[in-house]
Order: sequence, then C-alpha cells, then structure tokens
Amino acid sequence: MGLREDKKDRTRTQLLEAGLDLIHKRGFEETTVADIAAAVSVSPRTLLRYFPTKEDVIVSWVQDGMTIIRAELKERLKSEPPVVALLASARAMLTAFDEKSRFFLTIETAIRSNRSISARKEQMIAELIDEVAHILASTNRLSPLPDVVAYTIAGTVFAFIRATINSWVEGGAAMSLPVLFDQAAGVVHFQKNVM
Repeated sequence: MGLREDKKDRTRTQLLEAGLDLIHKRGFEETTVADIAAAVSVSPRTLLRYFPTKEDVIVSWVQDGMTIIRAELKERLKSEPPVVALLASARAMLTAFDEKSRFFLTIETAIRSNRSISARKEQMIAELIDEVAHILASTNRLSPLPDVVAYTIAGTVFAFIRATINSWVEGGAAMSLPVLFDQAAGVVHFQKNVM
C-alpha cells in the first residue's frame, strides 16, 4: 500500500471509529455528520467522501464482514469441503467482530433502531447468500454441488450467523460471538458428502 492509500485508510478508520463512538454515546439519530467530522478534525465534506451518508458509517462494517467471508471462503475452498470452508469463514468474520465488540454492539443497536439501515443490511445479506451459494456451486470440484444444495448450505450458515448475533445482542454481548456461533452450528449435522 502506498503512502497516499495508507493515509486514506487511516482517515477512514478514524472517521469510522469516531462515528461509532459518538453513535454509542448519543445514539444514531442524535449524531450528525458534522459531529463525526469535527471529532476527527476534518470537514463534513471530507467525511462524505468516505461515507456518502451517515448510514454508510454503520453499513461499512457489514461490508467489511462480507469481505472477510468472501476472501476466507475462496481461499478455504481450495483445500476444504464446502460446509467446513463456509463455517470457518463465518467464524472468522465473527471473530473479527468480536475483537471490536463494543463497536459491533453499537452497530447492531443502530441497525435495530433504524428501519432504513435494517432493510439495507437485510438486502446486503440476501445478495451475499446468493453470491456464496454461487461460489459453493461453481467451485471447481470433482462433483459440483447442485444449486439447491449450495443455497441450502449458504442459507443455513447465515441462519446460524443471524441467531448468533441476535443472541449476542440480546445477552448484552456477555458471551463471545465465536462461542455462540459454535453453539448454533452444533445443532445441525450436514451430510458427509458436503462436509
């Protein structure tokens, strides 16, 4: 990464963390773009270059998590069966969220309090489930997965993720996300030919 990209990445991270900190303290509706920009000593216009709307501050974490799942899954499918690869990819994303649990709790609380952000997140997840199912079905294997099996696996693992996050938020983030995920995933046994 060049110097310019490194500075942009640092600025984005500072804006994101300042935004989440303010949202945590004040609430989503009460936090303004100007407040977030001022916390990092930049203009609101600069903030809007990184996050076109205040909602994007929240949604960017969802996108970051999706990036983790995609990258992990593509790498793991080179050597692991589909279910094992997807479960490990989901766990990797939740581990990353768990490492910044205070921010992630703020994000999930903001999402739950705002219908527009909630709908946007649900749309992003639906698109990711489709993408993951396509990746699972099109992976170069001796016996490719039928579409219906790939969609069933993707939908099931994302149901585990949803159950994990819901339980975690309802429990006040008392347990770790990976531990809750392992509990959720432990109730379903997949056929050996997809494991």
